[in-house]
Amino acid sequence: MNQGTVLRIEKISPNDGSGLRTVVFLKGCPLRCQWCSTPESQSVKPELYYKQAKCIHCGRCITNCPQHALSVSEDRRAVVRDRGRCIQCFRCAGVCLTEATGVYGKSMTVQEVMEEIRKETLFYFFSGGGVTLSGGDVLMQAEFAAEILRNCREECIDTTAELDMFGSYDNVRTVFEYLDSVHVDVKVMDSEIHKNWTGVGNETILENIRRASEEFPDKPMCVRVPLIPEISDTEENIRCTVEFCRKLPSCRELEFLPYHRLGSSTYEYLGRPYGLQELEPMSSEAAEKKLRMIDRTSLPFAVKV
Repeated sequence: MNQGTVLRIEKISPNDGSGLRTVVFLKGCPLRCQWCSTPESQSVKPELYYKQAKCIHCGRCITNCPQHALSVSEDRRAVVRDRGRCIQCFRCAGVCLTEATGVYGKSMTVQEVMEEIRKETLFYFFSGGGVTLSGGDVLMQAEFAAEILRNCREECIDTTAELDMFGSYDNVRTVFEYLDSVHVDVKVMDSEIHKNWTGVGNETILENIRRASEEFPDKPMCVRVPLIPEISDTEENIRCTVEFCRKLPSCRELEFLPYHRLGSSTYEYLGRPYGLQELEPMSSEAAEKKLRMIDRTSLPFAVKV
């Protein structure tokens, strides 16, 4: 597939792989994690946002809407969108003077993505960096992702990806073929708890991780686990995750990510509620305390926060 939906491209990122990297975020994810920090990546289609603080109340969006889906709020401090009428034509975003209204995501070809990637090749060379595909879930656009990765490989650019590992194993294999390393997400080990908080069970995810680790043992795998209070930060879940990783031939690192609320404002921009607003963020120190029961010296992989 030569064309896909890209959320954004971040340049010179020190995260998500070795060295300085270009991170290509793809749109679309089958999971609905209630702590998701990038809700704008969940829908595979481009979608409107509205940032009230940037709005200067000029009325251009209202007068240019062909569906008459926009109006002024009762307190006259914001623009209100009738989602039943809105057809996502994005005309309002096109006439907004301050980018108070805009669009998350756009259609791009593989060639267009590669043009952006090539702009940073000097940084890859001197830092040992490369390209990271992220999401959303990369596997929802597996063929598009694989084409980008294949092009990077042909140009000797290091490749990695952040994968939720949900769905068809054929899609997993399609992407893995062109990766130098990989980060995979394990939200929580208990499938029922996983379903309650993400909308899907984890059986397919765990099986795909096992299969990929066995089929591609030479591709270093980092397993990432979000530490969500009272959900995945329990001693039982941490121990089960460690034992799961111990059986993965390619696992080189187990990384725990303390819960944060970065991105919670994006729910407001999308007109959606954030379900964990009352949950307090977790510090790195608190996360380290949760891991004290792990005997790191006995593990064949590194453990870090």
